[in-house]
Amino acid sequence: MAGSAAVVLAVFEQIAALNSIDTRDSIENVLGEPPFDGLGMTADDVLGLVRVLSMIAGACATATAILGWQVLQRSRPARIALSILAVPLFVTGFGTGAILSTAVAAAVGVLWLRPARDWFDGTWKPEPPVTAQSGREVERDREQPARPQGQWPAQQPTPPPAQPQQPPPYAGWPAPPGQAVPPLGPWPGSPSAPPQAPAQTPAQTQARTSLPSRTRPRAVLAAVVLTWVCSLLLGGLFVAGAVWLIASPDRLMDEMARQNPELMRDDNVTVGLLRGMVAVMAGGVLLWVLAACVLALLVLRGKGWARVLLLVSTAVAGLGLLIGTVLNQAMLVPLIAAVAVFALLLRRDVSAWFSGR
Repeated sequence: MAGSAAVVLAVFEQIAALNSIDTRDSIENVLGEPPFDGLGMTADDVLGLVRVLSMIAGACATATAILGWQVLQRSRPARIALSILAVPLFVTGFGTGAILSTAVAAAVGVLWLRPARDWFDGTWKPEPPVTAQSGREVERDREQPARPQGQWPAQQPTPPPAQPQQPPPYAGWPAPPGQAVPPLGPWPGSPSAPPQAPAQTPAQTQARTSLPSRTRPRAVLAAVVLTWVCSLLLGGLFVAGAVWLIASPDRLMDEMARQNPELMRDDNVTVGLLRGMVAVMAGGVLLWVLAACVLALLVLRGKGWARVLLLVSTAVAGLGLLIGTVLNQAMLVPLIAAVAVFALLLRRDVSAWFSGR
């Protein structure tokens, strides 16, 4: 979790440094020397590739940080998802320095070693602490001579069972003259005594008092409603904007020519290409919105794995909204909603309810 958080911070630092003149000059110097001079790439191509790799690494690191918390709750699906995300995080981490991403991938690999596997299976037992008494017992066993094979140790005589003692006479014994002595009740354990309920151990009492509530917390419903409202609203606005750009791409072409005139001088950038890119982005956002709504419905029905996936989806969306907030302050409202959904799903009563489910 700490390594994933460090990768996210490194991604923000890397993206902020891509627009500097020193970074562009260093990339141009590297591309001008062999063997990189034969790649046919420009500085803009390298900067775009590093930006994409950094964004993918940041999204994977955000997801691994959340899944790491779920792994601490002994979640096997979270461990599997963490192992899957460790591969793209390790590959894309070279854009921000491979040390942090390699450390996270190595930490994920430790989860599949023997002690961790036993802990996930519920068969791991901690070694008893070595005390002075246990050390004396070990020394005593070493000093005892070895018993020949086939010879059994002498059995100690079994002490006779203790006889139950009758309770002492009650206060006021003996009875006054002329009054009968009331009979004493049967002694507990005698054949005529009524059966007594077995005494509960402290562990059983704690287990009964720590049972999770079967009532669904209100925080689950609030998180689901926020997910539906924000997903449908943002997804609808994005798809509507994409349809408008596809219908009239002239304004988009003019804006791109204003920001990057060298890019628009090439004949490779056409209106059809821009329409295709916008359509692909709109389709991806639409599928993401539908998946988030379905996951929210499954969370409402008490599916633990859906809660983990919704946490990952919310965290990745929050990372994108955080970057969007830097560019446009209007994205602050959905960012606050994403943080609220994430916090509601991590509440203690919500975790207890999913554990009971």
